[in-house]
Parts: sequence; structure tokens; C-alpha cells
Amino acid sequence: GTEPADTARARSAAPATSALLARSDSALKAGNPGEAIAYVERAMRIRPNDPLLWVRLAELQLANQDPVAAEQLARRAVSLSGSSEALARRAWLLVADAREAQGDQIEARRIRAEWQTGRG
Repeated sequence: GTEPADTARARSAAPATSALLARSDSALKAGNPGEAIAYVERAMRIRPNDPLLWVRLAELQLANQDPVAAEQLARRAVSLSGSSEALARRAWLLVADAREAQGDQIEARRIRAEWQTGRG
């Protein structure tokens, strides 16, 4: 059988995005957060609806002292996470960290209370 075109595209894009994420990790370890961010942004141009890339970029922005951007990116990851509860949890906990970095302890605490231990 043949796979849908978007599945085939995603499969062929996977090695490219993996390579870009590896370069991003190397750049971060070398102390170049701006370069690390640029590599993830390039990966996002290949796979714009991959929630994991949005989470990764949010993590980098938070580490780079930009909690406002981190929150926006993490919220986008939430909206793209679909049925992946683990990914949604990771994104929501990033939103909490970003809120806390912006001085909103109450909202950060509320989000963590809901997502840290799992839902339901």
C-alpha cells in the first residue's frame, strides 16, 4: 500500500529535522543559545505543525531569558499536541515556568497543580 503524501513528506523530513535538532543541542552546549534557537526555527520551517519543535523552541526561549516568547510558543505546542497527554503536560509545565518568570506565581501554581501529577 501507499502512504498518504503528508505522511511520506513527514517521514522524509524527519532526518533533516533530527539533524537540525542535534546541531541545536551542540550549539546550546557550546554556549550559543541564539544559534540553538536558529536551528530549531529552521526545523520548524520543515515541520511547522510538529508540537515537539514548538516545545523545544519554548524551552530555548525560556533559557534565553524570554519568558513572554516562551509562553506563546508553549501555548502553540499545547494547541498542536493533539492526543499526546505527555506532550501537552510538558508544554503546560513550560507555560507555568514562563508565567513564573514573568512574576505570575499564582497562575504558575494553578497550572502545575493541574498538570504535574497528571490529569484525571
